[in-house]
Amino acid sequence: MKNLGLNLFCACFFVILLVPIVLMPWADYQMTENRPPAPPPELIREGSFNQSLPDEVEAFLDDRFAGRARMIDTYSRLIGGVFGVSANDKVVMGRDGWLFFQETVGDFDGSANLSDDEMDLLISYLFSLKHLTEERGQVFLIAVAPNKNTLFGEFMPGRYTRTESPTNLERLLSIEGLDFIDFQSALLEPDFYTYYKTDSHWNSRGSRIAAREIMYGIAARTGVMGDIDFTGDGNFETRYITGDLGQMLFPVNPPLEADLIFDDARQNFTAVGRFRTLDDMHITTESDGAPLRVAMYRDSFANWLIPYFSNAYSNVYYTRQTPPPMDRSEFIEADVVVFQIVERRLGELLGFLG
Repeated sequence: MKNLGLNLFCACFFVILLVPIVLMPWADYQMTENRPPAPPPELIREGSFNQSLPDEVEAFLDDRFAGRARMIDTYSRLIGGVFGVSANDKVVMGRDGWLFFQETVGDFDGSANLSDDEMDLLISYLFSLKHLTEERGQVFLIAVAPNKNTLFGEFMPGRYTRTESPTNLERLLSIEGLDFIDFQSALLEPDFYTYYKTDSHWNSRGSRIAAREIMYGIAARTGVMGDIDFTGDGNFETRYITGDLGQMLFPVNPPLEADLIFDDARQNFTAVGRFRTLDDMHITTESDGAPLRVAMYRDSFANWLIPYFSNAYSNVYYTRQTPPPMDRSEFIEADVVVFQIVERRLGELLGFLG
């Protein structure tokens, strides 16, 4: 009788393990990370047995087993509710419902600080872009979006300690001869937050402030102000979004967060050529805005800036190609070149030197 009970327990245990795999053909799968699912494994590769087959099978099943998203969501709520920690190694669960991107921790605690030699290389690279654009008679501006915990570090968990050493961003901002748009003081508004609590990016208020600061910088150097009036609070309506970090942590029922749609960010421009989403590698826009040609190297933070710039200037080109294709006609013919990047990616610029 004892053996029968043990056998039944073992049988039930293995059935429970197999159910998510057996139901895979009939179940929709949902990725919680910002990446494509693992491709199907290959038994034979380049004419011989694929030595990586076991790892590829595991990755394929991990991304597709039935109930994956719900299990992740439930586990995240259990771990977060009981222990106050994140069940996703890419998300840091902070105080008062704030979520942070794990990749920003190195800037926060100083572990990602570049060495002096690496910083010198980074500075030399940025000066090379400045000199190239100046030789063409262009204005060159650098716009580094601060990490969320750079501005709102008080919501980070107590186990993380803010570094007392100058960060990579602080070291760059102290360099004379490079034209930086320093967002930090402008984004620290006393009456509202400028970053989402459940997303890694600035929110609509933050992006409007960032667009304003860059456009003011362009106007100071060219005498041409973008065709947007930033003097008031702007007309807006409320919407609700699901943040990227909230989606990663709670894929089935991510938290909703209130946000705003400003009238001056509504699309009044025309996309030139093929345009699918704001994440496209290359985007060119035209509008009835101020007569200025702008070229911008950018990352995902500029998704929130594109409507403003495309409405404000007659011709704008955006690219996510790395390193930035400075020999493209859009860069060569521009009046202004903006180099936009988020703080956590500064170290990646060293890879542009290869």
